[in-house]
Amino acid sequence: MTHAPRHSDQRLEAALADTPLIAILRGLPSSDAVAVVQALFDAGIRVAEVPLNSPTPFDTIRLLVEHFGRDMVIGAGTVTQLSEVRQLAECGALLCVSPNTNPEVITEALRLGMTPVPGFQTPSEAFAALAAGARHIKLFPATGRANDLQALKAVLPQDARVVAVGGVTPQNIEAFRAAGAGAFGVGSDLYRKGDSADVVGARAQAWVLACREVHRGPTVSIVCNPRASIGEAPLWRQAPQAVLWVDPVQSKLFSAKLGSQRCDVLTLDAALSSIVELPDGRLAGALEDGFCTIDELTGRTARGPIITFAAIDAGCRFNDMAVDLAGGLWAGAMHKGLLATRGSLYYAPSVDATCTRIATGLGVPNGMVFNSAGNRLYVIDTLSRNLLAFPADIAAGRVGEPTIVTDFMGIAGKPDGMAMAPDGSLWVAMWGGGCIVQIAPDSGALLRTIALPAPQVSSLCFGAAGRLWVTTSRMRLSERELAAAPASGALFSVTF
Repeated sequence: MTHAPRHSDQRLEAALADTPLIAILRGLPSSDAVAVVQALFDAGIRVAEVPLNSPTPFDTIRLLVEHFGRDMVIGAGTVTQLSEVRQLAECGALLCVSPNTNPEVITEALRLGMTPVPGFQTPSEAFAALAAGARHIKLFPATGRANDLQALKAVLPQDARVVAVGGVTPQNIEAFRAAGAGAFGVGSDLYRKGDSADVVGARAQAWVLACREVHRGPTVSIVCNPRASIGEAPLWRQAPQAVLWVDPVQSKLFSAKLGSQRCDVLTLDAALSSIVELPDGRLAGALEDGFCTIDELTGRTARGPIITFAAIDAGCRFNDMAVDLAGGLWAGAMHKGLLATRGSLYYAPSVDATCTRIATGLGVPNGMVFNSAGNRLYVIDTLSRNLLAFPADIAAGRVGEPTIVTDFMGIAGKPDGMAMAPDGSLWVAMWGGGCIVQIAPDSGALLRTIALPAPQVSSLCFGAAGRLWVTTSRMRLSERELAAAPASGALFSVTF
C-alpha cells in the first residue's frame, strides 16, 4: 500500500478522535458551504462530506478543501462510480464515502490517496470491503442494528473501524458505541437544505456534547487496596453507608465506608466464598458446605440449630450466593478441580432451614442475581462462559429450565461476579479481561465495557447513587504481572 492512503487514514482518525462525527451535508449549495462548515468547525466537528446528489457537489467540495485546508477532513458521499472517484481526487478531498460495497471504487480511492468508507449491510459485504483494502466501513442504514454490529465486531479484524450511519440519534449513540461503532454519520439532524449557519451550529453543539459525554465515559478510582488474594462478593450496606467484601483464601472480611479510603479488616473463623444481607439486617455467608450467619464484631460464624444439608458432591464446595425478598438463600456449588457438569444450585428458605439441591449439570456457578420481580434468577457459569436465566419460583424454592442470555463472545476474560443495575441491566466482572461489562438482560447485547487497571476483576455491586463497587484479585498473577498491575487486589469505585 502506498503512503498516501495511510496518511489519509491518519488524518481521518485524528479528526474523529475527540468528536466521532461525520457531518453529511446533503443539498448544500456552494454559496452557503463555507459558513455552514465553519459553524460545524466552531462546534468541534472536524469531518464533513457533501453527497454527490447535492447541487454542484464537486465545486462545493473544492471550495471547502481550499478554505479549510488541514483544519477539516472534507470528502464526498454517495460515490458509486470510478469517474466520480477521480473527480473527487482532483478536488483535493480525502474522504470517499459510498452507500454500497464496490471493490473497484475502494481500490481507486486508495490509489488516489483517499480513505474509502464503503457501505455494508451484511457480514459478506463488510469482509469484501476490507479485502479490497478499506479500513473504515459504514453500517448503513444502522437503524435498530446495534445488536448486529456487536455480533459482527466479534469477528472483524481489530483494526477495522465501523461508522454507523442512518437512524443514529443522541439517544442511541451510547448503544452503538458499546456495540463497536467508532464514529457516527449524521445528516438531516445536523443540516437540512436551506438551514442557516446559526441553526446548523446550534445542532452541532448539541451533537458534540452528546458524543463527548459518551466518549468520556465513567470515572474509575481505587478506594483501598487490601491486596486481596481473591476479592469476592461485594455487598453494599445502606445503614453504615459501607461496602463489605470477603477474601476466602485469607478468611478475611473487608469493609470500606463511603467517602473513606480506609479498609477495615476482620479475620473470620472460617473461609466464606460469598456474603449477603438478610431481610432482618443480619449478615449471612456461604461456607464450603452450607450457610451461616456472621458476627461482624468477632468474625465468628454460626450455623442454624436445625440446619441440615443436602449431600454436596465429593470435591465440590459452595461458591456465590443470592438472597430473595423473602429471605431465601440460593447458592451455586462448584467442583474444586473445575470439572465440567459437576456444578449445582442449592436453595434454603432461610439461613436456619434445610438446604436442597435444585439444579445440576453446571460448570462453575458464579454471580447470581434476581430480577426485580423475583421470578428470574440470573447465574453466570464461568466454565462454559454463559450467562443463564432460570425461571424461578421463590415460594416453592425451585427453578425451571434455563436459557442462555449471552456467551460473551468476543469479550476478553471469563465472566465471574455479577450485579443488577437500577435500570435492570446486568454488569459482569471479567476475570482475566481487566474489565467489567454491561449486558442487556433480554437480548444479551453488550452495552458497555469499562476497563480497570487490574486483570483479575472478580465481582461488583451497586451502592448509593448508582455507584459501582468492584473487587479485584491477585490470585494466579506472576510477580511480573503484579508489578505491571500493582492495583490488583484493590477495591475500585466506578462513578458515571
